[in-house]
Amino acid sequence: MKKLLLALLILVSGIASAQVLASENRIVVMGQATVEAPADQVSFNINLLSTDTLSLDKMYAKHKAMESKIYRILKDLNIPSDKISYSLLSVGKRPSYAEKDEDIVWYFEGTQEISFTLDSLKTYPAIRDRLIREGVIRFGSAFTSSKEEEMKKEVLTKAVKVATEKAEVLAKAGDRKIKRIVKIADTDDTDPMFENYTSDTIYAVAGADATGGSAEGTLIEIPQNISVSATVKVTFQLK
Repeated sequence: MKKLLLALLILVSGIASAQVLASENRIVVMGQATVEAPADQVSFNINLLSTDTLSLDKMYAKHKAMESKIYRILKDLNIPSDKISYSLLSVGKRPSYAEKDEDIVWYFEGTQEISFTLDSLKTYPAIRDRLIREGVIRFGSAFTSSKEEEMKKEVLTKAVKVATEKAEVLAKAGDRKIKRIVKIADTDDTDPMFENYTSDTIYAVAGADATGGSAEGTLIEIPQNISVSATVKVTFQLK
């Protein structure tokens, strides 16, 4: 029995030693990469806000009127239902910011968000103007790309490749070689950002077709790129 316990103790000690040795034969490298694609979509986000200091019913009536207006606009513009998303109505009672020596006034508030995406940049100016004319004053818009999901996959692949190339340089500097990848971790929050085209040729071609023509011209005529970045942490085992 003692011999069995001794053998188990030696085996466990050997495994522990091997694990320590293995950790000494690993390097951890960060890989960063960015991919770009032309912006070919615009996303809108509308924030409906209705308030009333006297009655919850009055606040709700205001909200229903604005919600009906947004519904009519989306129908008139033929926005496909699969391009529209929305939150449900949230209702609350909040205090106003009173001046000194004034009593706090409580008011009822209703909020709801509606988002939709345009598949063509050409329609952006007309829809933006329509929202403003209809009194929709709380909205934002941003460039997006129909290829964004593909870009997210591509950028991770490139980031791992960058990490591998860096690891090979580091290993060679230490007179070692890379044996294999042990672990990969995604450490990036891939938020798109926008950059102008840097190529004059691309700018000229895309700019000529961007909006279909306004005598005054708008910024939407300047093509934009969507850029997606990623950072990965890769652990390599050394030979």
